[in-house]
Amino acid sequence: MTRVTVIGSGTSEPHPATPASGILVETPSTAVLFDCGQGVIRALTPIRDPRDLDAVVIGHLHADHFIDLVSLRYLIPWSDYSGRRIPILLPPDGRQRMTELAAAISEREGFFDDAFELLEYEATSSVAIGDLTIRFVPGLHYVPAWGCAISDKAGRRVVVSGDTGPNEALVQAARGADLFVVEATLLTADQDDLVRGHLTVDEALDMGRRAQVGQTVLVHYRPEDLEAIAAACLTQTGSVAGRPGMVIELGPAVPGRTDGQLNGESPAGIPSSTARAR
Repeated sequence: MTRVTVIGSGTSEPHPATPASGILVETPSTAVLFDCGQGVIRALTPIRDPRDLDAVVIGHLHADHFIDLVSLRYLIPWSDYSGRRIPILLPPDGRQRMTELAAAISEREGFFDDAFELLEYEATSSVAIGDLTIRFVPGLHYVPAWGCAISDKAGRRVVVSGDTGPNEALVQAARGADLFVVEATLLTADQDDLVRGHLTVDEALDMGRRAQVGQTVLVHYRPEDLEAIAAACLTQTGSVAGRPGMVIELGPAVPGRTDGQLNGESPAGIPSSTARAR
């Protein structure tokens, strides 16, 4: 069984109702956190020990998607530290940004390397983490950004959009997925820049409809907009506003899907020593 938990559904604006971006995907033997915005590690802790994560995947380097790696780093060394380094999958140039972040918080060079294995993914690559395979999907945002198409060994598929404007490549990546976790930052497009970097709730729902996904979960919205987003979800079967702590259990796989390989690619693997069964 594959389980998806919304850890945080908020935006860059801090809000007591939710952490920023964070989605946990788990199988019986693997746990991967997608994005790690402010407040995510504290909210994750009652659900599972963050030190047991098999990897953290960062879609882009805006603070509301990666800044709580600082909290994770401070958590790891202080209590019963095993010496195991958590793989952190970063966008291109991410290692340099982490070096700069260590300096910005007045920590020594290599501060993150003590507890993390910092890895930069290639935008066109796929990687295997335990029994999950992840393919990166280019987003349309104000900075380079990627979503993730995730497949388990049984062929169940989850697509997490990350931050993006209207994006046909994401629709194609999500086609037929069991679950589509998609940002819905805006109520109207005129709230965005001229060069789009976010989706309206109607655009997000339309992408899920055209991709013919099993279920659409909207995230990355302001809690003040929840009522409007929930009302919009009522117009489309299988759609819901994601809330912190929401758990989605994926059902049996659709026959004919591959067992974790996408588009004929052979995924590169995270070293097996980083994968731990629960």
